Amino acid sequence: MLLITGPSGNVGAELVDLLAAQPTMLPWRVASRHPDTLRTRLSDNSVEVIGLDFFDRSTWPAALAGVDALFLLFPLPGNRAAREAILPFLQAAQDAGCRHVVYVSVFGADRARFIPHYKVEAALRASSMTFTVLRCSFFMQNLHRHISTHGVDIAEHGELFVPAGRGRTTFIDARDAAAVAASALTQPEVHRNVVHHLTGPAALSMEEVAVALSLQLGYPVTYTRPGLVAFSRRLRRRGVGWDTIGFMSAVYTLTRLGQNQPITDEVARVLGRPPRTLAEFLHDSAWRWRDRAWT
Repeated sequence: MLLITGPSGNVGAELVDLLAAQPTMLPWRVASRHPDTLRTRLSDNSVEVIGLDFFDRSTWPAALAGVDALFLLFPLPGNRAAREAILPFLQAAQDAGCRHVVYVSVFGADRARFIPHYKVEAALRASSMTFTVLRCSFFMQNLHRHISTHGVDIAEHGELFVPAGRGRTTFIDARDAAAVAASALTQPEVHRNVVHHLTGPAALSMEEVAVALSLQLGYPVTYTRPGLVAFSRRLRRRGVGWDTIGFMSAVYTLTRLGQNQPITDEVARVLGRPPRTLAEFLHDSAWRWRDRAWT
């Protein structure tokens, strides 16, 4: 049994769609805080849908029953979530008999002790389970994710409001990361105890991203290079939690310092094709800014 968590996240949503379209050899289950909504979305598929709240341990046993492999995705990245939910959930998965975990992490998680993924990766290495860690660069989908609120700034203000300075980052399409995750879940022997560093094909500055957005959306988008204080204040006024703001600020600080720009060929090696470009992603997703369809 495969258990998929985080089905509304960048990679989780794409993974669910991918597995639904290409049935796996093992039965699979999707766990969500909003199972009824997910059942509607997957009504034409035989996948099992179950309720799971990482912060409600009474929901864990049913979700983990009979699970051999787990796809683990943070609900909201933060150190509190890691400490109070994700780490205990990993222990519960091990106790329930899970043998392999595919975990979505970030670049620098092996060095940056202040981000929650560092703690989760350490717990995986210390567990009796095997693992595949997907350290992903900046997801293209974050440009329209509800949690980031970047889509609002782009659509309503023509502004890319990201505190990344002049740093470059290797944007990756979550669809590519999901395809690698599917391979690791269905062929764990190939990916056992492996850390994949997944990137797109180019290291882009935020100025270049703003230009690409302008070309695709048909109106000017400007990168305004805000500082961390201004960034934090704006997101806080929108109701974004401090843990999430802290995580995003940490990731953008790593970008500003040049820690998120290495390019790898691992997507191509695993999938047998090159990763999608930002232009391809924007072509497929421009409707989200037009329709204010934040995910």
